[in-house]
Amino acid sequence: MARKREKMDWATLTEEDAGRRRSALRTLLSEFDVPVSRLDFTRRNLQWLNRNVAINNADNPMLETVSSLLTWLLRWETRQ
Repeated sequence: MARKREKMDWATLTEEDAGRRRSALRTLLSEFDVPVSRLDFTRRNLQWLNRNVAINNADNPMLETVSSLLTWLLRWETRQ
């Protein structure tokens, strides 16, 4: 079942919003099997995580949430 995309008003979002999402992602990823070096959320690392997080974590119930946060943060980085 396809998820409905959340419509964002990017003009009203702040770096504080992005910071909260980064914090949530960091907390969630502490339970995932990912290299520590990828937890520095540069654009390159966010792209890597977006491509690879499911490989060793397909059975984690929070995978969809992590994927959504990664996608949001990549869009945020593109707009900055």
